[in-house]
Amino acid sequence: MTDYAMTSETETSQKRLTGWHVLFIMLGFFGVIFAVNGVFLYHAITSFPGEDVKKSYVQGLNYNQTLNARAAEAALGWKAQMGVQDDALIVRLQDAEDMPLTGYTVIVEARRLTNDAEDHVLTLNAESEGTYSVATSELSEGQWRLKASVLNFNADETLFTAHKQVRIK
Repeated sequence: MTDYAMTSETETSQKRLTGWHVLFIMLGFFGVIFAVNGVFLYHAITSFPGEDVKKSYVQGLNYNQTLNARAAEAALGWKAQMGVQDDALIVRLQDAEDMPLTGYTVIVEARRLTNDAEDHVLTLNAESEGTYSVATSELSEGQWRLKASVLNFNADETLFTAHKQVRIK
């Protein structure tokens, strides 16, 4: 006859998963998630300057006036070409009959896409018939969003605006 020793299935030498182990695993898992989210949140808040349009609520209240100004601008039929050529920002303006527009004050708001610390307002010089330019020496390399505004002769009202995104090299 053969003798078999009766032993329990669990031995003290094996590692057991207890409630404390599960608690620490869960706390570690969620701790890593919270830490990573905290890093992302910090970088999101510190890298974006916040409200892109100042007084956006007031602009929303005056939106009908904005629509009327855009309609008046479209009725003029003016066209603009903007670009960078030989280290100069050039704007060419034409009326509805493709005649050059001269004698106006033209300003350009140059804005960085990611940071408002480098934004510039540039006043362009009249070069020739309908061509206005300014040196790009104030603008560093990279992507820029440009908004050209053509002001009336008294420089108190914007008659026309044009937008363009350019890369300064």
